[in-house]
Amino acid sequence: MRSLLVVLAALVVAGCKPAQVTLALDPGFYPSAVAHDPINDRFFVGSHATGAIAIVRRDGHVVATVRPEEALHPIVQLAYEPRVRRLWALTADAVEVVDVAALPVRRTPIARAVPGGRLADIVADGSGRAYVLDAANGQVVAAEPGRRGLRAVASLPAAPVPEASLAGGALVLLPGGSMLLAARGADLWRVDLATGAVEPVALAGGLTEVSQLLLLGSDGTAHHVAAFRGRANEVVTLHLTPDGRRAIVDGGTRMRYDTPVHGAFDGREVVVLLGRLRHHPSFGGDGRPNLPPRLATYFAGGATGPRLAAAPPAAAPALVR
Repeated sequence: MRSLLVVLAALVVAGCKPAQVTLALDPGFYPSAVAHDPINDRFFVGSHATGAIAIVRRDGHVVATVRPEEALHPIVQLAYEPRVRRLWALTADAVEVVDVAALPVRRTPIARAVPGGRLADIVADGSGRAYVLDAANGQVVAAEPGRRGLRAVASLPAAPVPEASLAGGALVLLPGGSMLLAARGADLWRVDLATGAVEPVALAGGLTEVSQLLLLGSDGTAHHVAAFRGRANEVVTLHLTPDGRRAIVDGGTRMRYDTPVHGAFDGREVVVLLGRLRHHPSFGGDGRPNLPPRLATYFAGGATGPRLAAAPPAAAPALVR
């Protein structure tokens, strides 16, 4: 904890502005999802425009592509299992597994969404299974390599989710692997994976536009989760009780960005993908992103438990229009 405090103090002195690196990607790549490889300390970055997945170093340099350009379907989300070097790729209507250890890299389609479904998020449990949120149908489903189709796990109550939203919902797997936290509409839900039981999470006020949930850490008092809020252009910290039934939004950790739809947690820092997605015609944009794609990082620790290191109001990073 003492080392965490030292790092936090250094960030405060520096104004807590996020470290940023420009990605060596064409502006037309439109990065839409990112996952971290902790063994090689690099990132997988998916494209909304082409469906490609690039491997990117910390310095922003692209070292390889593991899913070819013009792969037809935009990447919605990525999840990585480092122990077996398995990358899960999610599009709006399909789940795919990429074996990055194979030469050449192998891509295996796992399942497609049911008719009328729209897949919004995927999380891997580290043991060969991934959970997927079907935002259109309010379903949590499971996918497994070697097993075709998606197995229904739980049904969430109805909630309005706009078709063109950047934030169809999000999932995060809590420690122990038996419970998921799901965000859909303005609500949070606790999902028991053994029984499929769904309970509302008591939350003061709604939490709209959630596009991703990232577990920062857990202790005896709470699970600490970073909530990305898509078009709301911010990331906040949630503190969830150990039983997953109540949560508070830590307003002191609000970070403003430009459309932070997705990010990754590398064990120490939250890495925010700034992909300029709102400029893409799919979301009513003009097709001319005015800044290159970037990765911005924030320290995720502090004296009161894991949280995004907050900047003083005057030094907070400005929202880039």
